[in-house]
Amino acid sequence: MFGLDIEKETCAVVDHAHGLSLIRAEARGFFKILGIREPVRTEIFTIINELGQNILRHAGGGGEICLSVLKTGKRTGIRIVARDSGPGIIDLEKALEPGFSEDKGLGLGMSAIGNLSDDVRISTLLPHGTQVEVIKWII
Repeated sequence: MFGLDIEKETCAVVDHAHGLSLIRAEARGFFKILGIREPVRTEIFTIINELGQNILRHAGGGGEICLSVLKTGKRTGIRIVARDSGPGIIDLEKALEPGFSEDKGLGLGMSAIGNLSDDVRISTLLPHGTQVEVIKWII
């Protein structure tokens, strides 16, 4: 987080050794610089947590989450991108349904991300890798 430059994408590793601590620290830096307050902070942390838990549970525990600032006209937003090299998502449409889980979880993570976000794009390359891009407008 030292020398955080919100004009560039900032990425942090998500793995079993670090968990989500690195990306959470980066997010706190973004919140401070951009003046993001509650409840938007909680929504962004929830999105990051859900994306990170998916990496840890479904992608063999290795990936990254990146944050960047979007500015378009008078709007400012946070772009959150989660990437992994796991097995990919076989049925993207089904994965977004509330209650769907491939591993006995509650199956609420992806639908929660969709509800808290302004835009979600998911790409998967079978048999390896998934990328989830989330946009959350803050102003």
